[in-house]
Amino acid sequence: MSLGLAGPAAAADTYVCQLSQHGGGNWIPEVLFIGRDDPSAPQAVVSDPVVLYFNKGPVAARVAADNASRVTFVWELTVEASARSYVSRFIYRATYLKGSGRMQISATPAGYSNRFTGSGTCRYEQR
Repeated sequence: MSLGLAGPAAAADTYVCQLSQHGGGNWIPEVLFIGRDDPSAPQAVVSDPVVLYFNKGPVAARVAADNASRVTFVWELTVEASARSYVSRFIYRATYLKGSGRMQISATPAGYSNRFTGSGTCRYEQR
C-alpha cells in the first residue's frame, strides 16, 4: 500500500519520539515516528508499534497546525473489534513543541468522550 509519501529514510523532516502514557490503556506508543517529505507539506507519515500492529504499515496523517511554536499531526487508526475492544476507530493527535522538543499525544476512541494521553521527547532532524 503506497501512501504517496517517502518512507522513514527519505523523509525531509523526521520526528523520533520516546513517549509515556498517562493512566491506563495501551493506545499510546512508547516510540513514535513521524516523517514529512517537505516541511511545508500538509501531510505526513506515521509509524509506531500500535499502528504497525493494526495496520501492518505506516498510516497517513495531516498537518493540522504548523507555526513558529508547534506542529500538530492528526491521523486515524482503524482497529478490529474484539472481545477486549468495542471501538473500531481511534483519532490520534500529536503536537510537537518546537522550543522544548516535547511531544504531547492523545488517542480518542471515535464516538466516546474518554481520551488516552501521553507525552515525551523527540529527536527532530531536518534534511
